[in-house]
Amino acid sequence: MKLGLIAAVVVSTVVALLPQTAAIASAPACYTYGGSGYCEYTGSVAKAYINSNGELLIYFDTPVDPASVSGVGITGVTNFTACAFPVTQNPDYAKMLFAAALSAQARQTSVTLQLWGTYAGYLKCDRIWSNS
Repeated sequence: MKLGLIAAVVVSTVVALLPQTAAIASAPACYTYGGSGYCEYTGSVAKAYINSNGELLIYFDTPVDPASVSGVGITGVTNFTACAFPVTQNPDYAKMLFAAALSAQARQTSVTLQLWGTYAGYLKCDRIWSNS
């Protein structure tokens, strides 16, 4: 009986001490839906911040392939490492998007981002969900 209890404590301790694993990311993939192109990223949030221009930026672990973006008819993208959202367009949504990205980053869980349209040379962040 004591041996079983000791084994359970040892196993619990070992599991608790295992490092959390970060999500393994792949590059955003691009698709068409209803005649429009969009991209989708599943992975960890490498960085997230709001700059002095009022742009919320969420960086991918792996850049999107420019050929994938142009292949679905999306033009005007010059930065392939992040998505952006203009805070002034919808401040409440920007706050929620930023909070979701920071939460996932703090918890080291993956997110899925859908990227519809462009903004200031970036794919535009349209929606986010946690995959934990």
